[in-house]
Amino acid sequence: MHIDKADHGAVNNQLDNWKFKFDKILHNATQDDVYDLSATNIVNNTVAGYNGTVMCYGQTGSGKTFSMLGLTNNYKQRGMIPRAIQQIYHEISSKFDQAITIKVSYVEIYNERMVDLLAPPENIGVQAKHLSIMEDARGGVSVKNLSLHVCENEEEALNQLFEGETNRNYAAHELNSHSSRSHCIYTIYIESRSRVESTEKMTYSKLHLVDLAGSERTKKTETSGQQLVEARHINKSLSYLE
Repeated sequence: MHIDKADHGAVNNQLDNWKFKFDKILHNATQDDVYDLSATNIVNNTVAGYNGTVMCYGQTGSGKTFSMLGLTNNYKQRGMIPRAIQQIYHEISSKFDQAITIKVSYVEIYNERMVDLLAPPENIGVQAKHLSIMEDARGGVSVKNLSLHVCENEEEALNQLFEGETNRNYAAHELNSHSSRSHCIYTIYIESRSRVESTEKMTYSKLHLVDLAGSERTKKTETSGQQLVEARHINKSLSYLE
């Protein structure tokens, strides 16, 4: 605590220094390294029946979308979401004693409202008015009226991802020529039932893969008009992720 006499005994609670702890710093790491260290165990546990989340957060232009999606024209540079899809289908391919169903959804949080990125294009604006967060029958959290799509294989799941990307909101500003203006959550749902045990017991798990919009200072990005409105809503929309 520091007391400045010139301020008539006012207490200055401002921090003089900052300290942060990290589990790992990946400097000039490959997409393989980032995924193996950050997501492999989470995906394995999701297949085993646990819920999981991989979230990418940072300043605008720092590479979040590249980390989550990667490059579509370069296999080695694919991101966490395509890799997680591949790993899940690889893991379930050897579980012959289980009847497993995979479903996916893709929701965007834009200007504090949710948008179903996998809804038919003509319904996206209409459906956004009816999406709401609610508790489901199993005590978890779900989005009412969000469409779920059954995917029989890795290719179908990737197609849903790429289709959703075409409906996402992007814009250019001084710090990023292709800035995502919304938070996006691609979710993989796994439903599993034993083929050998005489039971109707089902195991449900889901994996949230989250690409957040970049935090930004409007003075640096020099935004105005609609982009300024979007920037103001970016941090407010984080409340939906609770």
